[in-house]
Amino acid sequence: MFAFDIGHFSGNIGDSLVARPTWFKALRSRSATASRREGRIPMMARLIVTAIVLAASSFGTAFAKSADPLQGLAKHMVRSIDFDLCLPADAIEYEALGKHAVIQLVTSTAIAAELPLKSVYVDVRGVNVPLRRIWRSGVAQNGDRYEQVSFYVIPIQFTKQEGRLLADFTGERRGFGISTFGPTMYDDAAPAFVRLDAYDSPGEPDEASLRKLLVREYPDYFIE
Repeated sequence: MFAFDIGHFSGNIGDSLVARPTWFKALRSRSATASRREGRIPMMARLIVTAIVLAASSFGTAFAKSADPLQGLAKHMVRSIDFDLCLPADAIEYEALGKHAVIQLVTSTAIAAELPLKSVYVDVRGVNVPLRRIWRSGVAQNGDRYEQVSFYVIPIQFTKQEGRLLADFTGERRGFGISTFGPTMYDDAAPAFVRLDAYDSPGEPDEASLRKLLVREYPDYFIE
Protein backbone atom coordinates (compact mmCIF):
# COMPACT_ATOMS: atom_id res chain seq x y z
CA MET A 1 0.00 0.00 0.00
CA PHE A 2 1.09 3.57 -0.65
CA ALA A 3 0.43 6.43 1.71
CA PHE A 4 0.14 9.67 -0.22
CA ASP A 5 0.51 13.07 1.42
CA ILE A 6 -1.77 15.50 -0.42
CA GLY A 7 -0.23 18.51 1.32
CA HIS A 8 3.36 17.77 0.35
CA PHE A 9 2.98 15.39 -2.61
CA SER A 10 5.34 12.85 -1.11
CA GLY A 11 4.73 9.16 -1.55
CA ASN A 12 5.74 6.77 1.23
CA ILE A 13 5.45 3.04 1.67
CA GLY A 14 3.12 2.12 4.51
CA ASP A 15 -0.46 1.31 5.40
CA SER A 16 -1.32 4.74 6.77
CA LEU A 17 -0.06 8.28 6.58
CA VAL A 18 0.97 10.32 9.58
CA ALA A 19 1.70 13.75 8.13
CA ARG A 20 3.03 16.77 10.01
CA PRO A 21 0.82 19.68 8.94
CA THR A 22 2.24 23.14 8.32
CA TRP A 23 0.57 26.34 9.44
CA PHE A 24 -0.99 28.02 6.42
CA LYS A 25 0.80 31.30 5.69
CA ALA A 26 -2.38 32.47 3.93
CA LEU A 27 -3.91 33.00 7.35
CA ARG A 28 -1.94 36.25 7.59
CA SER A 29 -4.36 37.89 5.12
CA ARG A 30 -7.79 36.31 5.11
CA SER A 31 -10.38 37.31 2.54
CA ALA A 32 -13.99 37.72 3.61
CA THR A 33 -14.99 35.77 0.52
CA ALA A 34 -12.61 32.87 1.11
CA SER A 35 -14.04 29.40 1.56
CA ARG A 36 -14.82 28.20 5.06
CA ARG A 37 -11.90 25.77 4.96
CA GLU A 38 -9.49 28.62 4.27
CA GLY A 39 -10.82 30.52 7.26
CA ARG A 40 -13.64 32.95 6.66
CA ILE A 41 -13.87 34.36 10.18
CA PRO A 42 -11.15 36.89 11.22
CA MET A 43 -8.82 35.53 13.90
CA MET A 44 -10.11 32.01 13.29
CA ALA A 45 -7.17 29.75 12.60
CA ARG A 46 -7.52 26.51 10.73
CA LEU A 47 -5.53 23.92 8.94
CA ILE A 48 -6.56 21.05 6.78
CA VAL A 49 -4.70 17.83 6.28
CA THR A 50 -5.93 14.95 4.17
CA ALA A 51 -4.51 11.47 4.49
CA ILE A 52 -5.19 9.15 1.56
CA VAL A 53 -4.39 5.46 1.44
CA LEU A 54 -3.93 3.95 -2.03
CA ALA A 55 -3.58 0.47 -3.44
CA ALA A 56 0.01 0.21 -4.71
CA SER A 57 -1.06 -1.30 -8.00
CA SER A 58 -3.33 1.67 -8.72
CA PHE A 59 -0.91 4.45 -7.83
CA GLY A 60 0.88 4.82 -11.15
CA THR A 61 -2.24 4.24 -13.25
CA ALA A 62 -4.24 6.90 -11.44
CA PHE A 63 -1.50 9.46 -11.89
CA ALA A 64 -0.87 8.67 -15.55
CA LYS A 65 -4.45 8.56 -16.83
CA SER A 66 -6.08 11.44 -15.00
CA ALA A 67 -5.90 15.03 -16.23
CA ASP A 68 -6.38 16.00 -12.58
CA PRO A 69 -3.96 13.78 -10.57
CA LEU A 70 -5.86 14.18 -7.29
CA GLN A 71 -9.16 13.25 -8.92
CA GLY A 72 -7.56 10.16 -10.40
CA LEU A 73 -6.06 9.15 -7.07
CA ALA A 74 -9.37 9.55 -5.27
CA LYS A 75 -10.91 6.83 -7.41
CA HIS A 76 -8.39 4.31 -6.10
CA MET A 77 -8.11 5.15 -2.41
CA VAL A 78 -9.30 2.71 0.22
CA ARG A 79 -9.99 5.14 3.05
CA SER A 80 -9.33 8.80 3.79
CA ILE A 81 -9.90 11.32 6.57
CA ASP A 82 -10.10 15.05 5.93
CA PHE A 83 -9.00 16.97 9.04
CA ASP A 84 -10.04 20.50 9.99
CA LEU A 85 -8.73 22.15 13.18
CA CYS A 86 -10.70 25.19 14.34
CA LEU A 87 -9.10 27.41 17.01
CA PRO A 88 -11.03 29.89 19.17
CA ALA A 89 -11.66 33.27 17.57
CA ASP A 90 -10.05 35.31 20.33
CA ALA A 91 -8.60 35.14 23.84
CA ILE A 92 -12.05 35.44 25.46
CA GLU A 93 -13.39 32.48 23.53
CA TYR A 94 -10.16 30.61 24.23
CA GLU A 95 -10.82 30.85 27.96
CA ALA A 96 -14.54 30.12 27.57
CA LEU A 97 -13.77 26.92 25.68
CA GLY A 98 -11.46 25.73 28.44
CA LYS A 99 -8.49 26.12 26.09
CA HIS A 100 -9.93 23.61 23.62
CA ALA A 101 -10.19 23.60 19.82
CA VAL A 102 -12.71 21.84 17.60
CA ILE A 103 -11.78 19.13 15.12
CA GLN A 104 -13.95 18.21 12.16
CA LEU A 105 -13.28 14.89 10.45
CA VAL A 106 -14.74 13.93 7.10
CA THR A 107 -14.17 10.19 6.72
CA SER A 108 -14.49 8.27 3.48
CA THR A 109 -14.04 4.56 2.90
CA ALA A 110 -14.75 2.00 0.21
CA ILE A 111 -15.83 -0.49 2.89
CA ALA A 112 -19.27 0.25 4.35
CA ALA A 113 -18.72 -1.84 7.47
CA GLU A 114 -15.80 0.37 8.57
CA LEU A 115 -18.08 3.25 9.58
CA PRO A 116 -18.80 4.78 11.98
CA LEU A 117 -15.36 5.49 13.39
CA LYS A 118 -14.98 3.54 16.59
CA SER A 119 -12.61 5.95 18.32
CA VAL A 120 -10.56 9.10 17.72
CA TYR A 121 -7.67 9.79 20.07
CA VAL A 122 -4.28 11.42 20.55
CA ASP A 123 -1.20 9.34 21.24
CA VAL A 124 0.77 11.43 23.73
CA ARG A 125 4.06 9.82 24.78
CA GLY A 126 2.63 6.37 24.22
CA VAL A 127 -0.64 7.04 26.07
CA ASN A 128 -3.83 7.07 24.01
CA VAL A 129 -6.14 9.87 25.15
CA PRO A 130 -9.64 9.62 23.60
CA LEU A 131 -11.26 12.81 22.33
CA ARG A 132 -14.78 13.77 23.30
CA ARG A 133 -17.12 13.53 20.33
CA ILE A 134 -19.56 16.41 19.96
CA TRP A 135 -21.68 15.04 17.12
CA ARG A 136 -21.54 12.81 14.07
CA SER A 137 -23.70 12.42 11.00
CA GLY A 138 -25.16 9.24 9.68
CA VAL A 139 -23.25 7.20 7.12
CA ALA A 140 -24.02 8.39 3.60
CA GLN A 141 -23.30 6.53 0.39
CA ASN A 142 -21.66 8.59 -2.34
CA GLY A 143 -21.23 6.44 -5.44
CA ASP A 144 -19.15 3.46 -4.40
CA ARG A 145 -17.91 5.18 -1.23
CA TYR A 146 -19.28 5.65 2.27
CA GLU A 147 -18.84 8.92 4.13
CA GLN A 148 -19.40 10.36 7.58
CA VAL A 149 -18.77 13.74 9.24
CA SER A 150 -17.87 13.97 12.92
CA PHE A 151 -16.78 16.68 15.38
CA TYR A 152 -14.57 16.50 18.47
CA VAL A 153 -13.05 18.82 21.07
CA ILE A 154 -9.32 18.63 21.68
CA PRO A 155 -7.20 20.37 24.33
CA ILE A 156 -5.01 22.85 22.45
CA GLN A 157 -2.21 21.80 24.79
CA PHE A 158 -2.10 18.44 22.98
CA THR A 159 -1.46 20.12 19.63
CA LYS A 160 1.69 21.77 20.99
CA GLN A 161 3.22 18.52 22.27
CA GLU A 162 4.75 15.66 20.34
CA GLY A 163 1.84 13.40 19.53
CA ARG A 164 -0.28 11.77 16.86
CA LEU A 165 -3.96 12.11 16.01
CA LEU A 166 -5.29 8.63 15.27
CA ALA A 167 -8.58 6.92 14.51
CA ASP A 168 -9.92 3.39 14.77
CA PHE A 169 -12.39 2.30 12.13
CA THR A 170 -15.07 -0.23 12.93
CA GLY A 171 -13.49 -3.63 12.33
CA GLU A 172 -9.80 -4.41 12.14
CA ARG A 173 -8.35 -1.13 10.85
CA ARG A 174 -6.97 0.69 13.88
CA GLY A 175 -4.44 3.41 14.50
CA PHE A 176 -5.12 5.21 11.21
CA GLY A 177 -2.81 8.23 11.17
CA ILE A 178 -4.59 11.55 10.59
CA SER A 179 -2.00 14.11 11.68
CA THR A 180 0.96 14.73 13.95
CA PHE A 181 1.36 17.48 16.52
CA GLY A 182 4.41 19.10 18.08
CA PRO A 183 6.16 22.24 19.33
CA THR A 184 6.48 23.56 15.78
CA MET A 185 2.76 23.17 15.06
CA TYR A 186 2.16 26.92 15.07
CA ASP A 187 4.23 29.73 13.63
CA ASP A 188 3.86 33.50 14.06
CA ALA A 189 0.66 33.51 11.99
CA ALA A 190 -1.17 31.65 14.75
CA PRO A 191 -2.93 33.66 17.48
CA ALA A 192 -0.65 34.70 20.34
CA PHE A 193 -3.02 33.34 22.97
CA VAL A 194 -2.45 29.88 21.49
CA ARG A 195 1.30 30.13 20.91
CA LEU A 196 2.35 31.90 24.08
CA ASP A 197 0.12 30.54 26.83
CA ALA A 198 2.49 28.75 29.21
CA TYR A 199 -0.41 27.83 31.53
CA ASP A 200 -2.49 25.96 28.99
CA SER A 201 -3.90 23.13 31.10
CA PRO A 202 -7.42 22.50 29.76
CA GLY A 203 -10.63 23.04 31.67
CA GLU A 204 -14.22 22.14 30.89
CA PRO A 205 -15.59 23.95 27.82
CA ASP A 206 -18.58 26.20 28.39
CA GLU A 207 -21.31 24.48 26.41
CA ALA A 208 -22.97 27.72 25.28
CA SER A 209 -19.64 29.06 23.99
CA LEU A 210 -18.93 25.78 22.22
CA ARG A 211 -22.35 25.86 20.59
CA LYS A 212 -21.76 29.44 19.46
CA LEU A 213 -18.51 28.46 17.75
CA LEU A 214 -20.09 25.48 16.04
CA VAL A 215 -23.02 27.51 14.69
CA ARG A 216 -20.70 30.25 13.47
CA GLU A 217 -18.04 28.07 11.89
CA TYR A 218 -20.01 25.05 10.71
CA PRO A 219 -23.45 26.36 9.66
CA ASP A 220 -23.97 23.40 7.35
CA TYR A 221 -24.17 21.14 10.41
CA PHE A 222 -25.28 23.33 13.34
CA ILE A 223 -28.09 25.88 13.57
CA GLU A 224 -29.26 28.28 16.25
